[in-house]
Amino acid sequence: MSNEPTNGSLFETIRPVVVLVSICMVASVLLGVVHNLTDPIAQANAQAKAHEIYASLVPSAKDFVEVECSVEGCTAALEARDAAGDVVAYVIVAESKGYGGQVPIAVAFAPKGTVKAITAMSNDETPGLGTKIANESYIGQYVGKPAQALTADDVDLISGATISSKAALAAFDIAVEAYEEVH
Repeated sequence: MSNEPTNGSLFETIRPVVVLVSICMVASVLLGVVHNLTDPIAQANAQAKAHEIYASLVPSAKDFVEVECSVEGCTAALEARDAAGDVVAYVIVAESKGYGGQVPIAVAFAPKGTVKAITAMSNDETPGLGTKIANESYIGQYVGKPAQALTADDVDLISGATISSKAALAAFDIAVEAYEEVH
């Protein structure tokens, strides 16, 4: 008697592999189709959310026109224009590394260089601690400041969340640099 496998046992060994590879291929194709169908909807929702944030920063703006910006950390730079097409503000979205990931903020600068409005955007900082950067008591202290880089001595950092509040401060400084480039 030989220990050599027979053709039947070889088929029985390969069959599960073929079935598993086939299932993976079908699942991959289906995932690709679903992604192609849902991606435009997800992008449209993200654009609508971004426009909502811009409009909350500059309610008088009728249009937001994207402008080129080469500053690292700046994810969007826009001119906020009124109905006549005049620039009423510059909206800069910038981010910096925090404790739980990127800390994005959106800043509206008046054409003459002061902060009109600012908001901390969605982030992955520690809930109840690092997310306090979105509280008016922290983020509101930037409003009215001139468009110039700030240090930790210029703002009150959040006790227990210094990494997050320093990240917001660094994102603000990136936004200032981007404003200086685009205005």
